Amino acid sequence: MTRYAEYKPLTFHDAARRFTDGNDSPRAYLERCLETIAAREPIVKALTAINESGARADADASAARWKAGRPLSSIDGMPVGIKDLLETRDMPTEMGCAAMKGNFPKRDNAAVWALRQAGAVILAKTVTAELGGSHPGPTTNPFDPARTPGGSSSGSAAAVGANMVPMAIGTQVGGSIIRPAAYCGNFALKPTQGGINRGERLATSQSTHGPHANSLEDMWHSAIEMAKRCGGDRGALGLMGPDSLPAAIKPDRLIVLETEGWPDLDAATKTGFAQLLRALEAAGVSLIRRAEHPFVEILERAIASGRAVCNGITSWRTAGTSAECSTPRPTASAPVPRRPCSGPSR
Repeated sequence: MTRYAEYKPLTFHDAARRFTDGNDSPRAYLERCLETIAAREPIVKALTAINESGARADADASAARWKAGRPLSSIDGMPVGIKDLLETRDMPTEMGCAAMKGNFPKRDNAAVWALRQAGAVILAKTVTAELGGSHPGPTTNPFDPARTPGGSSSGSAAAVGANMVPMAIGTQVGGSIIRPAAYCGNFALKPTQGGINRGERLATSQSTHGPHANSLEDMWHSAIEMAKRCGGDRGALGLMGPDSLPAAIKPDRLIVLETEGWPDLDAATKTGFAQLLRALEAAGVSLIRRAEHPFVEILERAIASGRAVCNGITSWRTAGTSAECSTPRPTASAPVPRRPCSGPSR
């Protein structure tokens, strides 16, 4: 177990600066990740598959590009994990589901393809809750194995929190990127719907791809390099922005939302949240609560049944996917459909 107060996060953007002068290399960086995996994976249990030989070959190719002064992007050589709902050409995609054991499409999800095009090293698949739903996998919290890492992108968040990789891809319907990121001490981005192309992961309309990372820089670089290459979903405006992390902007005002989960919070959590709000106010940010403005109250009421609405849509889409899965599989001479039967995608 690592105490968070003593935690030094694994980052990539600063290490990459040393690749050009020979003081570090993508291969050496990868080997450090593999050492951490060997030490921590038996307890954290964040990974479902590791492609060590392929990762080493890709890291060596990246090292040659950095030495020649021609990296493909700012994340060239970055070891990454991929949530095991997303297809990877060199590792199985089993979706945390016994029925999908051995599923190996041998092709890349659009975002995975984009990462490879940017020079990232696809090192491992990360644990997901079963079919991206609510049944958890074996992953533990990297700071306390007795606690949950959150779901459904549990493996992605925990692998980053445990310093196994500096970045991993998660997916979200309700809270499956931002919740485990919070539990595991990550920075994470849940972009605007369709901001990063989901490729074959279109079974659930609310699903979104996003990166987990140990720094804002690595999170942003990964997201923008994917979006530059694979864009957004069909018909959606892809994530746009500068290659480097945009400058921070201090907000003048923030709305404080309680939402329907507020009554379920324990006293300690409410106390911690109140401390955070006081710190924001001390920094000169005005806070607007439901009791202070009628528009905030209207918004609170409008989203009061958000959980039920989200679950209803997901259940309806899952039923449609189940019908797809019950249809006969194509014959050997027939084309293989691009989108697999996959259940809910979170």
